[in-house]
Parts: sequence; C-alpha cells; structure tokens
Amino acid sequence: MKKFLFILLLVITSKITMAQTYKANVSQDSVKILNTRIELLKINIKILELKVKESEEEEAVEKLRLKLLDANGKAKASAEESNTYSNKTVSGSSIDMKSMDKMSKKVKGDAIEARKALERFNKQVARVEDVRSQIKTEERKLGYRKPTIVFGYE
Repeated sequence: MKKFLFILLLVITSKITMAQTYKANVSQDSVKILNTRIELLKINIKILELKVKESEEEEAVEKLRLKLLDANGKAKASAEESNTYSNKTVSGSSIDMKSMDKMSKKVKGDAIEARKALERFNKQVARVEDVRSQIKTEERKLGYRKPTIVFGYE
C-alpha cells in the first residue's frame, strides 16, 4: 500500500511539473515565416482596397466626363445662337439691346460652367492617377517581400 501511494504521489507530482513546462512545437524560423506571410497578406489587402478606391474614383470621372460633355454642348449651342443673332443684327435687322444683353450673359454663364466642369474633371483625373501611383508603390513593396518558403516534411 505504501508503495502504491508513493508511486501515485510520484506520478501526480511529475504530471504537475510537466504541466508547468512549455515545449515549443513551432520553431523560430516558422514563426518568422508566418509573420512574413501575415505582412504580405496585409499588403495584399491594402492593394485590393486601393483598387476598389480606384474604381470608385473612375466612376466619378465618368460622371464628370458626362457633365463636361453636357456643359460643353450647352456652351457651344449658346455661342452658335449668339453668333447667329449677331449676324442677323449686322445684316440690317433691328437691334434689341435687352435680348443681346441676355444672350451675352447666357453665353458667359455657359462658358464659366464649362470651365468649372473641366476643372472638376481634371481634379478627379489627378485623384485617380494618385491612387494608381499608390497601387504601383504597394505592388513594388510586395514584389520585394516575396518569401521563399521551404516546407520540410518529416
């Protein structure tokens, strides 16, 4: 009985001491490789987020392109209308100063609107180019950090 209790006590204390020791199942090299993989995945996620942002900016460029075409069309139409009206007055028709003033204000307003639309369009294109340069930078960073992973099978 004493031997049995002694063996039982010895087994219990050995279990307690073994439970308090830590045995690493992962080597330091594999931890570094896993950390590198995590960093690469983060860079990939950032690149994908930038590509999504680029597509949103491209969509805004297309909307602004349509607005620019519309503004240019209005400016061209009002300029032609003003030109035909001034040709009529030169040919001998009576001059209506109020309508001439109204026409010139309309032409001026349409020209200003077209210029503003062009500025907004150019700003948006610059934003898209900036996002594209960020994507290229991140892709270069990713290219430099490709790990060489060697799997060892035992």
